[in-house]
Amino acid sequence: MKVKTEYLIPGCILNEDVYKSTNIPLLKKKTILTDKLISILHIFLIQTVNVENKLVDGSFYKPEEVIEEDVLIPEEPAIKEESRFISVFLQAVQKYKKLFLNWQSGSKVDLNVIRKEFIPLLRLSPSKEEMLDLHHYGSKNDYHYYHAVAVAVLSVSLGRKYNLSEGELIQLGLSALLADCGMARLPYNVYGQQGPLTSEEYNEVRKHPLLGYKMLEGIPGLTKAALLGVLQHQEREDGSGYPLKTKGKKIHLYAKIIMVCDMYHAMTSERCYRAKQSPYRVLESISKDNFGKIDHYCLQQFIQLISNLSIGVKVRLNNGWIGTIIYIDESVPMRPLLQVENNEMINLLNYSDLYIEQQLGEEESNLSPKV
Repeated sequence: MKVKTEYLIPGCILNEDVYKSTNIPLLKKKTILTDKLISILHIFLIQTVNVENKLVDGSFYKPEEVIEEDVLIPEEPAIKEESRFISVFLQAVQKYKKLFLNWQSGSKVDLNVIRKEFIPLLRLSPSKEEMLDLHHYGSKNDYHYYHAVAVAVLSVSLGRKYNLSEGELIQLGLSALLADCGMARLPYNVYGQQGPLTSEEYNEVRKHPLLGYKMLEGIPGLTKAALLGVLQHQEREDGSGYPLKTKGKKIHLYAKIIMVCDMYHAMTSERCYRAKQSPYRVLESISKDNFGKIDHYCLQQFIQLISNLSIGVKVRLNNGWIGTIIYIDESVPMRPLLQVENNEMINLLNYSDLYIEQQLGEEESNLSPKV
């Protein structure tokens, strides 16, 4: 729905890119607005923006005035099928945050509560677009809570490509959701960090898989595989990970899956000390920089799961150019051949400084800048 910027509140989610005189967005679609970002819109004299009907906490947004409303907001809204996943996801994040704060206070993990609250989410099947957009639904201050739930969703989706049974998928999802629960037992609040960790703090953080394993060990309803997923999700194929420097075949499949999903979501998300990155750039970076560290087959399956690039698709590059994919080399899928303005051909293999920022729908693919 389109609303005047004067009625925006923190937590609103942009439903389309915001432009001002150039074809590079001032703010991108799915950005979660803060007081600072709202003030930026005012500074640039942006009069109206298109936002989603829901705030980032899952509650419905009811501004004082709506200029154009795509979907009327009923008094007691029913979750529409196409938005059901995001609605359940956002609610799950708030539930996880509440549980984590309880763990920090010394509460034990109650698996019955966790199963009741999160299995409905784990049984949903998000689309490629919804998975690509997951990193947008989060704030830098609450990153870790969004991260836990997003990694669980991505892990279950990737697990389906391995033809895991329903029971195995639930155990994998619970393992991914609880992979960072050991953070609640650290001697300081790593979730409140406003910048990069010191070496001393990082050494403490490296203990969280073992702390999490100890928190969950002996709890009825978690399989040995799920526990290994928690314990080993920060290990690496070459033995360079932690906490036990386990390598290769000794790393359980659940841990290999969580490892890839954890790395991807962490790199795409906004943090207190780093801006969010393009999913396509992150997929390429993971492939290059972590060769030999993560399971190659697992990564390839994840790229197929998350990437929706294909011939004929329009994309926007980081410099604002818009092009149509003409050819994709399967060995380097994030570096396709593009046809851009004036029918010029650009092979991204030859331009290391350029990368795909996002895939565009038909309504977004106009080469002219929006004002």
